[in-house]
Amino acid sequence: MNRISLFSPYRISFSGGGTDIAPFVDTHGGCVINSTIDKGVRISYVRDGEPLEISSRDFLRSWSFQGGNGNNFLDNISLFLERRGVREGRISISGDVPPGTGLGSSSALISGLLALVSILDGRGINREALARETYETEHDSFGVILGKQDPYAIAFGGFKFMRFYGDRFETEFFSNDGHFASLLEQSILIVYTGSSRESSAVLQEEVRKAKDGSEEFFKNLEEMKKVTEQMWTAIKREDMEEFTNLLNASWEIKKRFGAGITNKNIDRLIQISLQKGAAGAKLMGGGSQGFILLISKEGRRWELQREMMNYSNFVVRVSLDKDGIVYNMK
Repeated sequence: MNRISLFSPYRISFSGGGTDIAPFVDTHGGCVINSTIDKGVRISYVRDGEPLEISSRDFLRSWSFQGGNGNNFLDNISLFLERRGVREGRISISGDVPPGTGLGSSSALISGLLALVSILDGRGINREALARETYETEHDSFGVILGKQDPYAIAFGGFKFMRFYGDRFETEFFSNDGHFASLLEQSILIVYTGSSRESSAVLQEEVRKAKDGSEEFFKNLEEMKKVTEQMWTAIKREDMEEFTNLLNASWEIKKRFGAGITNKNIDRLIQISLQKGAAGAKLMGGGSQGFILLISKEGRRWELQREMMNYSNFVVRVSLDKDGIVYNMK
């Protein structure tokens, strides 16, 4: 085994984001609906017998193994690999979108690196263990404030409804080949707002409100759970109109989570998209910047895509993924 190629997908979240973040998820439980997509992080490893070299197109940087001092994300990656015994060979990292754009890119990267370590150790991939370790690594080693959904969505893949309560989780997969998933896949666009952000900075306010026991914030989270459960029912009924109405409702609730969730640019882009042929729209991730998810009206996606290209330099169609992390070895 001299070469390993690995793909770790991004995810889009349709509803429930915020209910999966501690301490709320530990005391009240949360639920989310998400799907991995055909865009993500590609990691390649070549064993060449020389000290470890890591290169990243996303960070426009390469560096050789020196142990790092933990002062930044790249140093932490070096330390992370050192602790797991990866000290030789070449690792290349390449993502389909910039980091910090609301598609779970941090979890995709860490999940991919952990999967690589597991493969190098000869253990293969245990998806539940990978999801748990990714969450703990991001939180404890990289200081990322995140919800439970990203590591689990990426490890398992697929279009699904997930419930979390503390360390327990349940997953119900929707068919990627069914009529509803096909219709949804023919309607999805993601629109880049033009900048990225560190989601932890936005999520800190949500965590603070939850720890302070904010009655209004808890009410919003409970309302988000209710909308997500209603969306679950709409999907099973294959009711696209109700699905998009609930997606819009979840965005309205999300905006009440904190002052940094949205801004004039995001509001403007969403308003324009709804005027140009979108039935549903919401910002991905913690808030403030990144990608907007659009669900077009039936048969109007190409028209909507062309219109939104007047307002964003990156407007793309995506497909739903059903495999999660995949790899091959030579």
